[in-house]
Amino acid sequence: MDIRNSKEIIQDILERYNFTSIYSGCSNHVGIESSKNFVDEHDALDFLYSSAVIGSKALGIFNEVPFFHIDTPLRAECLLITFSLPKKICTPVVVIKRAEEVTSKLTLSLKLTLEYKIPVTVVITDNAINNYAEFDKTNSDMGRISPYIGKGTFKQHITQDELKEIYTNIHKSLSNTFNTEYNNEIFSLNYKHGYFPDYFIPFIVTENILSIKSKQLEVYESEKESLSNFFYENFNISLELSPIKDRVFPEVRDLLCPGCPFVNILNKGVSADTIIYTNIRCEGIKKAYSEQLNFVSIDGYIGIISSEIKVSTLFIGYASSYKPHYYKFLTKRGRMILLSDTGINKLSGFSFIKHPKKLGNSKNIIYPYSCNNIKTYSKIKIKLNKCQCIKENRPCDVVDKTLCPAIYKASNNMLIDSNMCNGCLACKTVCSKGAIS
Repeated sequence: MDIRNSKEIIQDILERYNFTSIYSGCSNHVGIESSKNFVDEHDALDFLYSSAVIGSKALGIFNEVPFFHIDTPLRAECLLITFSLPKKICTPVVVIKRAEEVTSKLTLSLKLTLEYKIPVTVVITDNAINNYAEFDKTNSDMGRISPYIGKGTFKQHITQDELKEIYTNIHKSLSNTFNTEYNNEIFSLNYKHGYFPDYFIPFIVTENILSIKSKQLEVYESEKESLSNFFYENFNISLELSPIKDRVFPEVRDLLCPGCPFVNILNKGVSADTIIYTNIRCEGIKKAYSEQLNFVSIDGYIGIISSEIKVSTLFIGYASSYKPHYYKFLTKRGRMILLSDTGINKLSGFSFIKHPKKLGNSKNIIYPYSCNNIKTYSKIKIKLNKCQCIKENRPCDVVDKTLCPAIYKASNNMLIDSNMCNGCLACKTVCSKGAIS
């Protein structure tokens, strides 16, 4: 299970498609640097559109996508990314509400702009940009739904009738891709569990929009005005929206992967006076445990324990990098915890644990998984009546000690994201009040 920050996922996908013309008006969101300086976002958009028309892949990251007219077919992809709904849409818009949708919807948007030869806008919500998800590496060869060369390949102009036909075809394609069924009374762009359409097409009132129109909807106070204006401005639809008190969204920090082996090892399996070495150079681990870890190769560690040191030491590494002749040095000094990265569970002189909670003070241990193949166990539950952090309205000790994104505070409750939690029980280990089971 490769869990990543959604910003890293977005950056990885975009870098794979080798955009040559790039504009970023808010590079702090995903770390994509702009290739040129522009007077304003209108100037940048003209540059991107012109670049895609002549065959240069174009990527724009906007605070707000300016309105423009589509009149010339593209010869390369043109993807426009923003983090709020445009006031007036002029391209097909794909909405990403959840981090787990990032890979599939970004790839789909790239396919649309490549096949239909018009720009596509992607709206990435706060929940999606500030979250974690399992990362499935995409193939840079996107394939096509129809042949690359057709009657429109060399056209120099798109008429309004042709543009309407393109919009209709895109709607047909997207309606088959997404489930338009609507069952949620809360209507929200940013709230993960509230309903919101997956896409919008200029001038086309789709089935999901009609479904919204026919219902009395609850909407968060902070979103009511912007959503009302969006639907009226783009589709001439007035929605009956009943405002409700805003949900408090969790603050997402730079955390570790759910089930990170280092959390359990450092919180449970190591005495305070132990000097810890590792050759695993995960950026998150380096940042979280910069004062506790010393980075050295496994051969370097063997050299250290071969000297006349008398302090307690531990090496954390991958089982696949272990060699049998190391054991003669470990019998005298030193200790190893090896993460099972290739299914290895038997090594001479090592005990294998089936679950992270079984981690003890045995001299040499094979941990049941590694950073890249995290196993899933039974999910955990929070007993709110025992949660002292909630009662005292203070930061959660468990979050601070585990750095796990699966557990968070929202609306004055401690919550578990069941999609992320792998049941490693690191949180139960560090919760002194017994509020986790």
